Amino acid sequence: MRPKNFLKHAATLALKIGISVALLALVLSRVPLHEAWAAAAGLVPQTAALSVVGYFAAHVINAAKLRVLLPGLSLWQAWRFTMIGVLFGLALPGQLAGDAVKALRLARAAPDVGEVTAAVAAVAVDKIIGMFALLLLTAVGLTLNAATFGHAVVIAAAAVTVLIPAALVTVLAAPLPKWLGTWGQEFAAWRTVALTRDALLRSLAFGLVFQMVSIASVYLLGDSLGIGLPFTAWAVIVGLTSVILMLPVTVAGLGLREGSLVAVLAMLGEGTGQALALSFALLAMNLLGAGVGLIVDLAGRDKASG
Repeated sequence: MRPKNFLKHAATLALKIGISVALLALVLSRVPLHEAWAAAAGLVPQTAALSVVGYFAAHVINAAKLRVLLPGLSLWQAWRFTMIGVLFGLALPGQLAGDAVKALRLARAAPDVGEVTAAVAAVAVDKIIGMFALLLLTAVGLTLNAATFGHAVVIAAAAVTVLIPAALVTVLAAPLPKWLGTWGQEFAAWRTVALTRDALLRSLAFGLVFQMVSIASVYLLGDSLGIGLPFTAWAVIVGLTSVILMLPVTVAGLGLREGSLVAVLAMLGEGTGQALALSFALLAMNLLGAGVGLIVDLAGRDKASG
């Protein structure tokens, strides 16, 4: 790496660390840390363990979703690359960075140019379908909790529910701009072959199950901490938090996760100490997932087939 580029990346990282510290400090200035520890002390170990099982089960389902678009991968390989994405999504600023690394690693494992394009395109489309599933569940959650979130929000959710399919169709089926050049042509060719109606429906089905299991994992943690909200409300909370965590402005989502959970749960009348305890528990679970990602990364080799 050139010195100029190194300094640029170092400055960017320092800035994002500064933003993380500032946001976290702001949250801690409003939520006494002892309240979070007191709430965490009530966490039931069996429920926490079940939540962790749900977390890893969700990533197995997510790996199966990726295999729909890249059938040449075994389930183990798809899960390995998925967990590597979790690792770098936490280590680098923003969840999208993890998906970018997953795409690059899959592309590096591909034996020819056509498969490189397929790998990158599949990860991008897989992410789009996953977000589509999450936003769809979020819109349904908002609709079913009109009294809690307000009718204006529900109207917005209805509009989003209509726009989501339109956006998905546009991204997956619309003509690609000419400035993409050869890559655009290769992506269009892959899209024609891979994105059949059956593949899209199966990928969406896996996406919905993945998101519901992920939401259930968070629901279990919240319920164990004494946050008494229905599952449909958790769909909204997880959806909003996930969108916020996509912003590449902090490291490992620190500050963003805590601030968004404290703000949303406070709006729903829940204790800020419980919300902060939940954010720390989710961070710990993500760190566990990143640790598993590091182990499978070091233990295996990038090989897209076999």
